[in-house]
Amino acid sequence: MTAYLNEDQAYEKVKDALDLCREENSQHSAVVVLVHNEKNTVRVYGLNMDESDVPLLLMEAAAEVGETVAEKLRNRTLN
Repeated sequence: MTAYLNEDQAYEKVKDALDLCREENSQHSAVVVLVHNEKNTVRVYGLNMDESDVPLLLMEAAAEVGETVAEKLRNRTLN
């Protein structure tokens, strides 16, 4: 996982990564999840990938993030 970034840095990294998906014959793909908290809505966009691949990719990403967070919690120490 990437180190913590401020909002502007994170936005630039996302834009740069999405640009890779738009290049002709690109091997890069992306899934973007947008959440509207007030309306309780979620929108999912896939870029340069088959629509049927999106759910599995999201499940794999969620599992990886969950494992990373769990590992960081296990390695924490109290001072």
